[in-house]
Amino acid sequence: MFTLKHCSLFLLILISAVSSPAQSGREFDLGITASGKGIGFFFTTVKPYREGSKMLRSVELGNLRHPKEIDVINTAIPNSSAYVFGKVNRAYVLRGLVGFKHMIAERKDRKSIGIQAQVLSGLSLAYMAPVYVDLLYVDNTSAYYRPTRYNPELIPQFLIGGRSNFNYGLNEGQLIPGIHLRAGLLARWGNFRNDYKQIGCGIMLDAFSKSLPIMYRQEHKSVYSSFYLSFALGYSD
Repeated sequence: MFTLKHCSLFLLILISAVSSPAQSGREFDLGITASGKGIGFFFTTVKPYREGSKMLRSVELGNLRHPKEIDVINTAIPNSSAYVFGKVNRAYVLRGLVGFKHMIAERKDRKSIGIQAQVLSGLSLAYMAPVYVDLLYVDNTSAYYRPTRYNPELIPQFLIGGRSNFNYGLNEGQLIPGIHLRAGLLARWGNFRNDYKQIGCGIMLDAFSKSLPIMYRQEHKSVYSSFYLSFALGYSD
């Protein structure tokens, strides 16, 4: 079983490798990944491995959503903001990945499009932070909101004015380690030989050491899989 110590060691090694000095033939990608389970921002370095193949090292930071998440607004309170009914924890995920990509069609000039296949795997580290909502309080002289940890059993829905600020609950979370797998295709184009744009699509999977308690009275899942789309800006030396 993966532990927090194993995840931390792996991520430190990977970040060190990603930030190592550039070598001839290396590539650098900065981009975003979007799927039905969340959004992530990544930085990837690529170096030659063998003819037609390259090795990847990537660090990605994003969030993870439960399939049952739905934004609602309390119409009983004027000017209320949206919150997710029943969502008691937010899941943020740091992924450290290594893998390979293989050339299918080479981009020979600025008018052509290159096609590549990639496979990556590595460790995920989820951080579960509790959700806070703005709870309406009324006294003899005024009405005001107080950030309160969301508990659907104790907090009446008609008194919720929306989500509290992002920082509430960040220091009360827990870490849950896991593994990540990803496979897909990449299409690359650009006006210059060294600068390029890249889109990708494929499937991805996160499997954690225990279930993530994101939603109240919903199935707590430890495995999350989905299709993904990605976009990146890149440079090759």
